[in-house]
Amino acid sequence: MTEAQLIVTTLDAPWLPPGSTAEVWAGDDCSLPEPAVIVRLLLTRTAGASEPEFFCVETVKGMDLPTRFLGPADARERPAYGIARLAEDVLGRADVTNRCIGYVRNVVPQPDASYPHPTPYAHVPVLLATEAAEPVVAGEWVTLDRGRAELTARHWWPVVEHHLAGQP
Repeated sequence: MTEAQLIVTTLDAPWLPPGSTAEVWAGDDCSLPEPAVIVRLLLTRTAGASEPEFFCVETVKGMDLPTRFLGPADARERPAYGIARLAEDVLGRADVTNRCIGYVRNVVPQPDASYPHPTPYAHVPVLLATEAAEPVVAGEWVTLDRGRAELTARHWWPVVEHHLAGQP
């Protein structure tokens, strides 16, 4: 288990209540942070000698990692259950091994009426599938270069880039 390191801080993050910060933490095998409100699954592959690729699905907001919202505070799923359900939805089986390689931490000292998550912290972990598994949902494989060109606005992007940039 390696500890996560803070790699990006966004002060006064515009998607959070005023005075809030978004932090991005990354590591090779991090403890799953609590409380988690959303889980994301990173599937990777390397075809031949080409650069690594990762799998994205199309959403109303554009390309995204496969994602599961864990629900409202009064009915929030446990992260382990949410991860298993996400793997089942995306890979057709819930027992795919994974490890946390980073997370986004919302730091919200003063929530407003529009912020539905726990305070002062709420986490969105990125879990790497550690075994080869083929998606059973529509999506596309994205190279690191394409990700750098198209996905840098995604909050999870620094975690994915940190992981893939370290691949041989």
